Amino acid sequence: MSKFFRILEIVWLITSLGCAGIAVYFLIIKDNDSALYFTFVFLIAAIMYLLRRYQRKNQDRLNNNEPRK
Repeated sequence: MSKFFRILEIVWLITSLGCAGIAVYFLIIKDNDSALYFTFVFLIAAIMYLLRRYQRKNQDRLNNNEPRK
């Protein structure tokens, strides 16, 4: 299951980086509406990445019976 959480974490990271790049591109070509859309998608993907990372670390800690840090 930890491998599954790691894959989801990487997918959200790639999604957030891709959307950030696309938003910057749209800002350069002066398409502010599209840039705003991709900025919101970037924020959602970044939050999901952080949540998945937290969930994976918690799961790893529970599987190894380590005390909480």
